[in-house]
Amino acid sequence: MMKHLVRASVVVAWCALSTPLASQELGTITFPTSGAAAAQPAFLEGVKNLHSFQFDEAAAAFQRAQKIDPTFAMAYWGEAMSHNHPLWAQQDTEAARKVLEKIAPTLAGRVAKVKTPKEKAFIEAIDVLYYSPGDASTSLSASKLARDTAYANAMAANFAKWPDDHEVATWYALSLLGTVRPADRGFRRQALAASIVEKVYQANPKHPGAAHFIIHAFDDPDHAPLALPAALAYAGIAPAAAHALHMPSHIFVQLGMWDAVRTSNIAAYKAASELNARMKLAEGREDFHTLSWLTYANLMRGDMDEARRNVESAKQAADRNAGNRGIRDGYLGMRARLILETEKWEKITIDSPPPATAAAAPAHAGMPGMAMPAYGASNTWTFIAGYSAAKLGDFAAAAAAETMLAQAREKLEAGANPYSAKPVAIMEKQVGALIRYGRGQKDEALRLAREAMEIELTLSAPSGPPDPIKPAPEFYGEMLLEAGRPAEAAAALELSLQRTPKRTPSVKALAIAASRLAATP
Repeated sequence: MMKHLVRASVVVAWCALSTPLASQELGTITFPTSGAAAAQPAFLEGVKNLHSFQFDEAAAAFQRAQKIDPTFAMAYWGEAMSHNHPLWAQQDTEAARKVLEKIAPTLAGRVAKVKTPKEKAFIEAIDVLYYSPGDASTSLSASKLARDTAYANAMAANFAKWPDDHEVATWYALSLLGTVRPADRGFRRQALAASIVEKVYQANPKHPGAAHFIIHAFDDPDHAPLALPAALAYAGIAPAAAHALHMPSHIFVQLGMWDAVRTSNIAAYKAASELNARMKLAEGREDFHTLSWLTYANLMRGDMDEARRNVESAKQAADRNAGNRGIRDGYLGMRARLILETEKWEKITIDSPPPATAAAAPAHAGMPGMAMPAYGASNTWTFIAGYSAAKLGDFAAAAAAETMLAQAREKLEAGANPYSAKPVAIMEKQVGALIRYGRGQKDEALRLAREAMEIELTLSAPSGPPDPIKPAPEFYGEMLLEAGRPAEAAAALELSLQRTPKRTPSVKALAIAASRLAATP
């Protein structure tokens, strides 16, 4: 693995330092269409940006293609696709429909404007994605899943007709990944998607979508080694895409390659910040996503001073955007993780939730990984306030945080997505366990800690830094270690490392447990 670590660091660093963004290197694809020849470069640039989830840049490229050839139906298809973020179950349906209706107001009219069977198939499939199924009586999440499933079925039919077409194959693979939800079990769709884009990647190692979606398909601790070749290559395939510079770190985190995670996100943060300035985009999106991962990498490396500087950068952004709840929550999430990992406990006053009129996160705030968890960053801040208070012996303040978490959990359990209550339940039980342990109720504390672990084991392994921020098996293992039960602690910590490989606190705690076991007669 050390060989992989060095190689990954070299590859990412080379891409960040040796390839200027002005090159607009986004990879290589083949996507013949019937639009005017002069519009093809902009169209291909847009598709490649879509493959790397550079949605704003993609939309701008497709709009350039439309200006060159106003009859170019696939250029409108591409712009409409920029309003769908499949892996985060987000879609601006109204905006996409407005774009598509520039071709013609009806599906029949739009199909009449395209000139080849394959273009017709793409237009018919995107119609499914944005126009059906689902209605006003259906919840937003259920409607989106229904549309994603119907769209994946339409793309499956297209793939059956054109199995050797790289774009049909890649878009079909992405549509499969777009039907996966956090509560799902099994790996069948991810495996099928991976098998499809692996074939594309072998035929075209410069295809940005193929490399990207291999990473997403294998983004878990069990399958991450299968994505390492694509992760090592992706930043070099599309160095002009900020997300392509970041995305390899999904695999590096799963493999505990902390130096590579750091290097990847230094480059990605710089590129994302430059993109914001270049296109006058709001802060708090890809830039905060990569900054949060950079912070975590520095914490795992033991570079606490650098992590503090990362969090200070987030604070400055929050200060520049006073009233923007999304940016504030992003900063508080990073600060909470810093407090937890450095164990520099603070007396934190828990503010009431911001008013509903507070500025919302910017449009497209739900771009790759940038949306805050469904259970809310405010709950993470409440958690660290309670955790810190318990560590400082202020059990009354900790109990107040525990109560707030319980109320938040109950609200989520009664809502449309009860799965999102599970992380809050974990945090609630962890704060409760610390309170009881501090008050001498050790058996009750260990029971709550074990229950938190049992809940977490029903969740998928994290796709990145731990979420909730304190892994429950690690928490339980540390508490067992504190209680003088090193054998049980070792078992819990080993379980934690299966979900978050090479996570530094778990590694250190396991070493302590092992040394105590070795010293036991």
